[in-house]
Amino acid sequence: MNFIWLKRYTPLMVWAAAIFAIILIPFKIIGLGFLPMDDALRHAAKAVSGKSWQEILVMRSDFAIDPSPGWQKILAWVHAGLGGGAEPLVIFSVVFLMLLVTLVALVWLRRPEAWLGALLVAAVFVPACTTRFMRGRPYLLTDAVLIAILFLWSEREGNSGKDFPRRLALVFTPLLVAASAWIHGSWYMLVLPGAAILFAGFWRSAIAYGGCWLAGSFLGSALTGHPWDFLFQSVRHMFGVFGNFVVNRQLEPEFYPSDGATPAVLVVAALLLWRTVSSGWNPRAVLNPVFMMMALGWLLGLKMQRFWWDWGLPAFVVWCALELQARCEQQLSFDSTRRLLVTLALAGGVFLGFTSDREGRWTDHLTTEYLTPDNPTLAGWLPEPGGIIYNSDMNVFFETFYKNPTAPWRYVLGFEPGLMLPENLAVLRKAQWNFGDSRAFAPWAQKMRPEDRLIIHATGGAVPKLPELEWNYAATEIWIGRLPRAANHSNVSPPVQ
Repeated sequence: MNFIWLKRYTPLMVWAAAIFAIILIPFKIIGLGFLPMDDALRHAAKAVSGKSWQEILVMRSDFAIDPSPGWQKILAWVHAGLGGGAEPLVIFSVVFLMLLVTLVALVWLRRPEAWLGALLVAAVFVPACTTRFMRGRPYLLTDAVLIAILFLWSEREGNSGKDFPRRLALVFTPLLVAASAWIHGSWYMLVLPGAAILFAGFWRSAIAYGGCWLAGSFLGSALTGHPWDFLFQSVRHMFGVFGNFVVNRQLEPEFYPSDGATPAVLVVAALLLWRTVSSGWNPRAVLNPVFMMMALGWLLGLKMQRFWWDWGLPAFVVWCALELQARCEQQLSFDSTRRLLVTLALAGGVFLGFTSDREGRWTDHLTTEYLTPDNPTLAGWLPEPGGIIYNSDMNVFFETFYKNPTAPWRYVLGFEPGLMLPENLAVLRKAQWNFGDSRAFAPWAQKMRPEDRLIIHATGGAVPKLPELEWNYAATEIWIGRLPRAANHSNVSPPVQ
């Protein structure tokens, strides 16, 4: 049988299989009913609400500019085109950003099967990457920018190996940094690739990158219309997100220290050993910006794991892809049937590795009970117009704002504790210090008005120990408290059976 036609179209079929598998992943996960349960919800709800954060939150006055202005503008444009509520915007965010971060590397790679192999390695050995890539948050734009920067600055002009960056890097890096600054507001974090370039020994390139970073940061900030104010606010926001914490349990889990990502370390060691055995040791396997970015993200992650997740992990996937590409070019002919079979196997592995509902990661939220006015059991228990929700954690804000984006009330705690008024932050930190003891919220209960509500996300089903309020068990582990309506009214509504 003549297989010449198959050899002719093998490279095209390899590319098609890789791209199709990657595109299919987010749609499959969304089809399972998945929605992220954090910032993606509030970004979408804000776009629908048409309000400023000052109209949504009870917050400090020195954060007047949206920290992610470009992303909110993009979502507003999408909302104007799609219409509907917040859910279509969340789905758009998840699918668009996931595809952006998982497809951008294919622009630079010669072997797409190497990228599939790297994604499969990440899905198996660093499963957190699957949920990080599906969060629908604008940090994924910065991840995509980081991947592009790593490729651009890993190649030298003329491939000479000398310390001269390519002209493409000098042209596109300021634009990429500007996009990240405007959309995500993370211009200051993009200094890290410059440090990686310097640690790799390319000091001239590091200086050139620093100039590109400065130009891109100012350009992105200028797009907000308030360049200097935005730059200064971003720095204050960077330090303010921690909100005067004392112990780690007062922080969001993504700010905890990393566990060292031991499986990823073992993967790196195995690939270095494979390189040594198959083609001999080359110092440039580690003395390059990609490896240094991975190592720097891992090291800083020991202090806060977001450094590993957002900076080390994307570099880890890129480095694995480059190593696997070198091995593929040695062992798989460009137009061989074997290459196509390997690609199909990797595509199937990546698809299953990302879409399998491991530990309920894609379906856990399906049991979430939202607080909405159309629920008859909540009649009179949601805030009245002009009211304030005194909420014990950010999940209450994310979920309630998502389902009620145009509601006429505000929230004491939004997406960052550091944005809270100092007196309200002190109450929250005391409650967290005391493991959520409801008695710590007494200062809020004492200043509540009839239109306000205290919403506590508590476990155990016990009535909160604030007898000055009457309570309703509104949803699973959710209690809503309000000022008593009548002296002879019972102050407890029993839990829903």
